[in-house]
Amino acid sequence: MDRPDDELGTAGICAASVCAYMRGPSDPRFHRLVVSAPAMGKTALLRAVARQASARLDWAVTFHRCRPKERALVMVTGEILASLQRQWPAQGPALASAVLAPRLEGRWRQEAAHPAGRGSVLTPRTVDPRTEASWAELHHVLQLAGRFAQQLARGLLLVFDDADALGAGDVESLGHLARSLGRDGLPVALLMSGGQKLGARFARVGNFSGAVWPTPLEGFDDAEVREAVVVPAVDRNVEFQDEALELLCLAAGGSPLEVQRLGFAAWSATPAGEIVSVAAVKEAMGMAGLRLAVQAAS
Repeated sequence: MDRPDDELGTAGICAASVCAYMRGPSDPRFHRLVVSAPAMGKTALLRAVARQASARLDWAVTFHRCRPKERALVMVTGEILASLQRQWPAQGPALASAVLAPRLEGRWRQEAAHPAGRGSVLTPRTVDPRTEASWAELHHVLQLAGRFAQQLARGLLLVFDDADALGAGDVESLGHLARSLGRDGLPVALLMSGGQKLGARFARVGNFSGAVWPTPLEGFDDAEVREAVVVPAVDRNVEFQDEALELLCLAAGGSPLEVQRLGFAAWSATPAGEIVSVAAVKEAMGMAGLRLAVQAAS
């Protein structure tokens, strides 16, 4: 059975994501959660999608690497404004008028009237008031930024890497945020990554159903690992000893990220014009921190 583009690896997910951004919020893949085990290359994938959105579509991109116990929704608001100014510097005066000034006005009204702000759909039963207020301000800024980007025929990509490091309130707020932005029809896309537990949580929570597209990042099988190593090596006029190729594939463990790291390190450890040896692969494994594997292969 043929697999959809989303399951063809990094290139397929990048292409599918850019296609979804071009189609707009009506595309069910517009907001995406990439799920995988550790060391599968989630961060590299998210950065690749971000580069494509910025270079090909001229979208503003906010890339946030989540940390435990941080108030991410508060921090991201300022990062969004910086990304808008960085992507469209010629639009400075218009940006100030359309986003910065209304944002400050809305923030003042929010604090004076109600900590949840206007348009919030969260309730005290799901998150605490501080998270709710942060979500309301972020939602307001994204609405302003989305309308501004829409006038430019552009968009905004908001990336949360390792979203499962966030608190429960922030994570649930992201689900609400995706649904709300989709209803507004604004060109503001959320791209998140996380582990299997976060994927399961998004799958079973009704507020997220249909709002965020789950994308499993699967490991390579043996044939795919060999292809991922050999094809770029041939392009660089690099050859592997059979034993060296077998060892590298075993050490990579099906991880796209480890394939890339080990392949590059092995090429770097081999003098120009020579065939990559078992010794070069073992050296690459050591450079990648795979000491147990090095000892086992010795």
